[in-house]
Amino acid sequence: METKEQINDYVLKLGGKVSLLEPIDLGHNYKITISGSITEKTDKDNEDGTLNRYYKFEPIIVEVLNNLGERIKSKDSRSKSKQLRACIYALWKNSSNSLGDEEFYDRVMDYIIYNSDSLAEKASQNEYWGQR
Repeated sequence: METKEQINDYVLKLGGKVSLLEPIDLGHNYKITISGSITEKTDKDNEDGTLNRYYKFEPIIVEVLNNLGERIKSKDSRSKSKQLRACIYALWKNSSNSLGDEEFYDRVMDYIIYNSDSLAEKASQNEYWGQR
């Protein structure tokens, strides 16, 4: 097992992209807040008995503010299935039931599949909170 002293440097590599819904200007400053996931961990040998550890960070939600503090809108780059899984995970995390996260996910997905006819009917009639 490695000890902390063997790791010389911890490096966070930012990857991915975000689709903005409006243009931004070259030469201007922006504040960016990013929520995402670590998708990869790699150790590189420094050939001196130490390692550099690299973490790859992929953005999920990105908020861009211009110098006036105005929010520049962006799209969630995740697929709908990943968004649903994240939503179900958040519901599980905030609930007080005794199921594990995967068992909770399976039950919710089974419920969605079993009730897909009525859910699709409601969605096609815009009978849900996120009407478009």
